[in-house]
Amino acid sequence: GRPVPQGRLPCAIATRGHSRTDRRQQCFNLLTTIMSSALESLLGTCKALFLLLVLLLSPAAPTATAAVLSARGKFVWAPRDATDVYPSEISRAHANAVAPTPIVVWHGLGDSCCNPDSIGGVVDAIKQHLPGVFVHSIATGDGESSDRYSSFFGNVNTQVENVCAELASMPELADGYNAVGFSQGGQFLRAVVHRCHSTGPKMKKLVTMGSQHQGVSAAPGCGDETSCATSRSLINWGAYIGWIQKSVVPAQYYKEVSNMEEYLKSSIFLADINNERPVKNATYAAKFKELEALVLVRFTEDTTVVPRDSAWFSWWNADGTRVVGMKDTPLYTEDWIGLRTLNEAGKVAFLDCPGDHMQFTLEWFMENIIDAYLS
Repeated sequence: GRPVPQGRLPCAIATRGHSRTDRRQQCFNLLTTIMSSALESLLGTCKALFLLLVLLLSPAAPTATAAVLSARGKFVWAPRDATDVYPSEISRAHANAVAPTPIVVWHGLGDSCCNPDSIGGVVDAIKQHLPGVFVHSIATGDGESSDRYSSFFGNVNTQVENVCAELASMPELADGYNAVGFSQGGQFLRAVVHRCHSTGPKMKKLVTMGSQHQGVSAAPGCGDETSCATSRSLINWGAYIGWIQKSVVPAQYYKEVSNMEEYLKSSIFLADINNERPVKNATYAAKFKELEALVLVRFTEDTTVVPRDSAWFSWWNADGTRVVGMKDTPLYTEDWIGLRTLNEAGKVAFLDCPGDHMQFTLEWFMENIIDAYLS
């Protein structure tokens, strides 16, 4: 494999340029998703088609470059090598009695499972640091372009269901595994615990890096890539409109502070896994309590996630004027998901990582995450 980058690694949001053919295929895929539920809102469909037309006619990014997110949240173009082979799995190390516990990772918005400039680089570093470890990097699309696209558009419930089935089919995970979720991948892996722990392999420890456990009150920043711009436009226009809620991934963890009634009625993902509705799913809390450790990483200068403390299960007060700490939220005090039980048992760790969203060094990650919790 290629050398692991030594500087700051823009993990969750590196993206490759697309050819016009790829862009047209992405537009067709999104159009198909939208039209399946377009009867719910004729006006909404018309606006979506307009946005898709803009996306289709926009200039294709250079095919020999890769876009990365700088610390200021701006995409910059950098040369890359020839196209890499895209593996369906990162590693299949032979399991043995002394092998480290397997690790499963789920990438974030705008990334792909095996991008060597981001999550692929992290996975390679883990394998070098823990010889013999089995690492599986989750992909929700077939191929790098499709995987990245599916981080913006799709139904998260379907993605989680498919991932649960995939993990259950892997013999390497039969004795349990640890997991690391990057950005939105963190709350998606938490959904795997809530929904699939009784049927699939057991997750032992869960690490989430800048994840949006309490949601976001503003469409997450992700640069100027066309898929990002389109998803942000749709969220800002109407995150709780049926077909948008079902097809735009970040809309499914968007929580509008001033419109909680509509959120609780329309949210298809976050309101469910957080047990926020009057009728609680007792299984969600029971399975979450089985974790050996939960490590919550917050980025100190996070400008992508609003509020940044959502990474620590904190959220706005009722009128949206200040952020309330985790222990003062009803999710915690009433133990809706088992978080209070875990914390009182000393199984929850709160870490601060210096820098903006997903801007961390491999050295920091190895010392504070792999060595401290997963080795």
